[in-house]
Amino acid sequence: MIDPGLAALRHRLKQLNVWPEAGDQFVEMMPHFLWHAPPLTEKDAQWLPQVVDDATKGVDIGATYPAFFQKLLSSESLRQSFLTALDNKCKMA
Repeated sequence: MIDPGLAALRHRLKQLNVWPEAGDQFVEMMPHFLWHAPPLTEKDAQWLPQVVDDATKGVDIGATYPAFFQKLLSSESLRQSFLTALDNKCKMA
């Protein structure tokens, strides 16, 4: 069963047509111990606007930012920050 936060992320990225082709397989193969991401860092916060911007432009963020994308999948707080920033950016467009 997919985590509700991850399902929301997947749905939103599919709407933008930027959910990676292999995203579902990656989620299925990801070991459960990786679902507990390390604490967010200043660098994560710095990358967030760029990744959100690229997602709205149709960039495959899984391929372009693989480490960030993995953390996005495994970190509930990063996912929520990403989705909030993405919604805010889309409202402004």
